[in-house]
Order: sequence, then C-alpha cells, then structure tokens
Amino acid sequence: MLKQNLKKNLLAASVLLAMVGCDKGGSSFSVLSDSSSFQQTATFQPRKLDVLFLVDNSGSMAASQTNLSNNFSSFIDRFISKGYDFRIAVGTTDAYYGDQFIASLCSLCNANQTRFRSGVTPTPVYIIDKNNYDLTLATEIARLKSNFSSNVLVGTTGSGDERAFSSIKAVLNSSLNSGFHRADAYLSVIIISDSDDFSHDDINLNESYAQPTLHPVSNYVDYLNTFTAGAPTTNYSVSTIGVLDTACKNLLGVEMKISTRYMGLSDLTGGTKNSICSPFSTVLDNISSTIEGSQAAIYQLSKTPVLSSIRVVINNIILPQDATNGWTYDSASNTVQIHGTYKPVTGDKVLINFDPLI
Repeated sequence: MLKQNLKKNLLAASVLLAMVGCDKGGSSFSVLSDSSSFQQTATFQPRKLDVLFLVDNSGSMAASQTNLSNNFSSFIDRFISKGYDFRIAVGTTDAYYGDQFIASLCSLCNANQTRFRSGVTPTPVYIIDKNNYDLTLATEIARLKSNFSSNVLVGTTGSGDERAFSSIKAVLNSSLNSGFHRADAYLSVIIISDSDDFSHDDINLNESYAQPTLHPVSNYVDYLNTFTAGAPTTNYSVSTIGVLDTACKNLLGVEMKISTRYMGLSDLTGGTKNSICSPFSTVLDNISSTIEGSQAAIYQLSKTPVLSSIRVVINNIILPQDATNGWTYDSASNTVQIHGTYKPVTGDKVLINFDPLI
C-alpha cells in the first residue's frame, strides 16, 4: 500500500510539473523555484506625440488650408480615442526669414516670423496641448478642433519663395516655441504645399534644382537626427501633402511645381506622400494611421531573461514570438517589443513571464 501511494504521489507530481512547465498563460509557468521565476506586468501607454504642420501660406493655398481645417477630425480622432498624449503646432513655409535672414532688411525678416501661428482669439493658442482639454467631454473635443481650425488658416499673404525645409528648422529652433518638442515624444512633421522646397543660402528667389547653394535634402535628415537625438521612422518622420504628379499639377495650374524634394525627405524619414489633389479626409487618415503604426510597443525588462522562457500575454491572449506579428526580444537593450496586430492599445494589460538568467 505504501509503495502504491508513493507511486501515485510521484505520478501526480510529474503531471503537475508538466502542467506548470507547459502553461503559457498569465500564471507562473516556470519549473524553477518561486524565487527564481519572474513576472512583469504593465499597462500599455502609447508614446507621446508632437505634431508640426508646416503650411504653405503663399497666394495659391486658400482652398488647401480650408480643406485641412475642415477635415482635421480625420486626423485627430484616432489619437483622441486611443489616448495619445499629443501636442500640435502650426508653422509656415516662410518662417525661415526670421531665422536664416533675420539680419536682412526685409519686411518678413523678424523673429516673430518663426513663431507658431495662432488664429485663436482673444487669447492665442500657439501649441494645442492635449492636457489642456478635458477630452472626456464632447464640448472640449470640439474646442480643440476649433482651435486647430483657426490656427491652420494662416492666410495667403506669405512669401511665394517657399522653403519648407529651412522653415522646419527655423520654427523648431526658435526660442519663441520652446517647450514644444518633448525628448520622449515622437515628432511628426507634415508639410502642406502646392510647390516644392528651394532652401538655399541667399535671400534671393531661385527655383532652380541646379543652383550651387541649394541645400541637399540629406542635410535636413541630419538636422532632425540631431534635434530629436534619434533616427528616422523610430523617432520622427516628415510626411508630404503636395503635388505628386503631372495630373495634379495641371489641375492646380501649370505654375505649380511637383513636390520632388518634399517627397524625397518623406522617403528618407519614413513619412507618407499624399496628393494635395486628393480628398483631405483620406489623406489625413492615411497620415494618422501611419504615425500610429510607427509607434512601437517596447517594454524594458528589469532582469535579463532566458530567451526560451519568455511568454508574452495581452488580455489573456498568448503572443507568438514573431518579428512581423508577435513579439521579439532585443538583448542589447533588454527589451521586449510587440509587433503587428498584437500591438496593444491604451489600457491593455500586458504580462511578461520569464526565467531570469542566473
């Protein structure tokens, strides 16, 4: 009898050990002692987001500014519903006068040219900060959208010498706009223009791609790398709403220019290229979905894991180890990153189980 009981106990222990070792759910799965296994929990919070709209304010842009203003909901609703901590500002394509040529004697050559634009009265709102609105209230959501709609109508009396690249640098460097970009935020720059960039060294209008002082597009990738202390796609992107082809150019007028350099910067930074001739609701939804898709869900582990022991669970769903649609582990940073359709949304419960490396 004693031998039979012993056999039964040993069999039960073996079954229990096998069950624990195979469990990939939220409970401890490890065959190690309790003091050796580890469980890390987190609630997903999307990365902070800083958005700069760089808007062409030359004489041909009235309709495009109105379209942007009227269709802003297609852009911002996604970020409101998913709990993003965002800031939004508006600059113009002639802001460079207040930076690069501030010492020159011209009507636009003053520091105020670099300041973010606000059409809100009587108290200007230069930076639309999500934290200044109670977005649980429909009236506050409406106020935020109204503020943006006012800010983006920057007028059409600006310079026809559009230099969006130099102007991005001017507004981001301006002391009048200090505090806009947060070090831990993703920076999204969105250029809206029916022309192209001709940033170059002197103040005179020169729209030749062959001019010797035309700034290479790569210069502005280098600038944004330094400004964000990061890298394209991972830390920032530049998207284009511009003239992508001859058909759009002919529709707007033969004097318009295909946005060759704008598209080049978008290609180099992981931004999207969108036609200014397309419905702005579709364009803005495309940009917002791309920004959202670029935001990685990364979790810093407090201990170094045994790779084969890692189990990632979101809302009781076990994720596969997969670089496209699942999770991966980066040993250099000791982080777990979640990809594809498994990427969590605000409030999701993320559980990471693993055996620590001893």
